[in-house]
Amino acid sequence: MISLGQDFRFALRKLQRSPVFTLVAILTLALGIGSTTAIFSIVDGVLLKPLPYRDSGRLVVVWERARLIEKVFPYSGPNPRHAAIWQQQNKAFSELTILQQGTAGVALGTDHPTYVGRLIAQPNLLPMLGVQPALGRNFVAADATKSETTVVLITWHLWQTLFNADPNVIGRTLRISGSPSQVIGVLPRDFYFPKSNELSSTAVAGLRPDAEIITPLFLDLAHNFGWNSDYGNYDVLGRLNPGYTVATAQAELDGVSNDIVRQFPPGELDGPPAGELSTYVQPLKEVVVGKTSSSLWLLFAAVVSVLFIACINLANAQLARFIARDREAALRSALGASAWELVRSSLAEVFLLCAAGGALGVLIANETVDSVVAFVRLAIPRTASVSVDGRVLALAIALTFCATLFFGALPALRFSRIAPQQALQGAGRAAGSRSGNLLRRWLIGAQVFACTTLLLVTALFARSLNHLLTADKGFASEHIVVASVGLQGASFVADPERARFDDAALERLHQLPGVQSATMVSALLLQGQSWIDGVSRPDRPAKTTPLANYRWISPDYFATLEQRIIEGRPLDAHDRDLKNAVISEATAKSVWPEGNALGRQFTRNGVLFTVVGVVADTRSNSLREAPVSTVYLPYGDNPPYRAFFLVRSTQDTASLAGSVQKAIWSASPDATIASVRSLDSQVADSLAPERIDTLLLAAFGTAAFLLALLGIYGTLSYSVESRTREIGIRMALGATRERVYGVIFNETVPPVLFGLVFGYGASIIIGRTLRALLFESSAIDLSVAVSVIAVFLLAVGAATFLPCRRAASINPVDALKAE
Repeated sequence: MISLGQDFRFALRKLQRSPVFTLVAILTLALGIGSTTAIFSIVDGVLLKPLPYRDSGRLVVVWERARLIEKVFPYSGPNPRHAAIWQQQNKAFSELTILQQGTAGVALGTDHPTYVGRLIAQPNLLPMLGVQPALGRNFVAADATKSETTVVLITWHLWQTLFNADPNVIGRTLRISGSPSQVIGVLPRDFYFPKSNELSSTAVAGLRPDAEIITPLFLDLAHNFGWNSDYGNYDVLGRLNPGYTVATAQAELDGVSNDIVRQFPPGELDGPPAGELSTYVQPLKEVVVGKTSSSLWLLFAAVVSVLFIACINLANAQLARFIARDREAALRSALGASAWELVRSSLAEVFLLCAAGGALGVLIANETVDSVVAFVRLAIPRTASVSVDGRVLALAIALTFCATLFFGALPALRFSRIAPQQALQGAGRAAGSRSGNLLRRWLIGAQVFACTTLLLVTALFARSLNHLLTADKGFASEHIVVASVGLQGASFVADPERARFDDAALERLHQLPGVQSATMVSALLLQGQSWIDGVSRPDRPAKTTPLANYRWISPDYFATLEQRIIEGRPLDAHDRDLKNAVISEATAKSVWPEGNALGRQFTRNGVLFTVVGVVADTRSNSLREAPVSTVYLPYGDNPPYRAFFLVRSTQDTASLAGSVQKAIWSASPDATIASVRSLDSQVADSLAPERIDTLLLAAFGTAAFLLALLGIYGTLSYSVESRTREIGIRMALGATRERVYGVIFNETVPPVLFGLVFGYGASIIIGRTLRALLFESSAIDLSVAVSVIAVFLLAVGAATFLPCRRAASINPVDALKAE
């Protein structure tokens, strides 16, 4: 221990004599370890930590595969009738529960409603999760019956904000969508339930409100649900019994599904019963985080690559320092120091650098992780569970230890091979330089490999994002404000009251200064497919009815979004009481492949509609997917419980938001305004995963690029300095400046080419693995590869030029005099 203390004191004195190197090394390690720790804290909180429920590994989501909609949704939330039969006939699950996620407006007194997430669930949900209310009680079976009095559980956050943490909150009344509900319990402070877009078979980017209220689910199976419809509106969670796996549970439910098909009433099936229904059982954690796992591991690999390149640079720098100290090591060896003592003394210096860099890195990670989480929360679930905890600190310690070994061990091991007599006579420097230069050249190749791989993968993602941003959407998003409004409760149930609100709101919006047009639609753009229904030709009944997304719109919808009418006309005010429709190109081609859809008729739920117009296809459901079949009907035909007002104006969208909100509330103060924002921001949020992945990869790639160039420059600069005598002799014997340029430049070419070739190969493998994350981009994109490699070669050439120029400027006489 005394000797170890002496080693650390000696190492500290050495570092104090090289303050610039010490500072650069500590900061480089701190940034590398800090960024790696911050990203790992997200990986750990999102992917590695179990869900906060009792025995969460046995919780699963049960999806249903229905042949009727499999071309649109390969699997979806099940029909409630089928789920109820699963509950009665299965043996694989200790519990199954049916739930529905949505939103609602909550208020006390006469306040405007506050927009919150709502969970409507059967009473056994919380016991199945192992969650007990912090105050009050849970639901009982009697709560899930049709009753004039409803009860509600609220979250800790809502209790704090809406009720000011009133300890007597139990029994108080809360208005939910205009209807009174009695508070019976407050959920624990750390209660978490996946948001609607997290617990979904189709991922949709963007923020969703956390579930702040839970109300009991009443299912009227006898009257409200068909046998082969109502898919995708409910979710089913289950807890596997011991001894059952996901596969065995799925096989059992498939048998129950076959029994369900045999119970279908006549006329419910368009084809043979075999294969009409099946199930898909998926672990709950996989549902929540599976869509983001590839991106997160890619980002973690990218930041580790940056740390790897930083360590290589430091290893090169440390190797140069240790070569310069060969004579010192030889003298210590001649005085009796063993090889292990020399290595240990050198490792002590590296350990001090890594310990300081690691400690500073943890501080950086702790201070920046909240900012990183805020940046990625649009695209990544479970961000609330991210923190720099013991597991993350353990990784930071492991990274510090690995960094010590990586950039300290190889240079330090040189001291074990020091020949004291040669070093003291001055003969060992050249040999030492040759072996040291070889090691440094291969370290250059390693960092070029890591940097090239990261840059090429980043370029693939950037190209994919550019394709998404520049692809023709089919609609215009500039200068448009979107107001998302919930219209639930007694004030909007009856058709006359609802129609009066719609007309009043549109009229007030039209009157706002600078407004060019205002319209309504039943579904927010870029939020995926919804309200799927058949488009049946009465003149030609088909075995399989084509499906389409139904959208209810008010006049001026196509003009507001600048969608192109191909045939016929758009819907106008006269169509309000008529059964007219506008269809998309894709719908026209699928329903009337022979052409001429204008004036033709189709049926939906037994109602006959006439096509008065055909509109160009749009990517209004998702920018990542091809346009889908869409049918547009007059808004008054079937106004849903949510409305989305679109307002095109010459005003700035940010300044218009407040006026839009006031105009809607002037039509009805009971309307729940979820958000008022520009359509451009909605488009940007829909691409949040791609944008975040690309920006972070670009940041890490830029850092790796600069570190690699710095490493190449530093290595060659030291090589020139250590070979001054050799270059002087070459020039004295007649070597030209061009020949000297070639000697130095040739040190760089083999490792750089090695790194470029293997980096390109690695990027192809990674690109193929992550093909699902790329949009209209191939893993082998020669234009991208050539561009990145060309830029890298130019930068390497620039980094190499200065050391080569310095070598060619050496005066042979001065070089030989120095010896």
